[in-house]
Amino acid sequence: MTDVNPTATAPAFTSDDELLITIADVSDCLACGTPGLLLVRYKHSWKNQSGDDVPGIRETLLCPQCSRRNAAAAELIALFAVDEQMNLEKIEFFGGIVAAWVESLRQEHVDEELLAAEHDQWLRGAL
Repeated sequence: MTDVNPTATAPAFTSDDELLITIADVSDCLACGTPGLLLVRYKHSWKNQSGDDVPGIRETLLCPQCSRRNAAAAELIALFAVDEQMNLEKIEFFGGIVAAWVESLRQEHVDEELLAAEHDQWLRGAL
């Protein structure tokens, strides 16, 4: 996807930190088996039961099937669909779209009620 080095990973920046973007040799989506478009690794934290931040690293695969419900991901998927060559002139634009997608991922939260309901269904053998 890059003219510079198609097997390399590239850093991009968000408001919080550096991202590691992999666009070559990306695995298939674990949920649906579709070949992934890119993999991004970024800092992520969550609150433990005491309310303290727990820092960590998160990896997210951009899947053209599973990720398309996210508007920021849909824009990135569309870019891959129309532009198979990423040259240096487009790298900044590409990095901006990836950073916007990662920021949207950071805003997603677990629906605790849905999780509890699905756990209950699983315990009863209904899921």
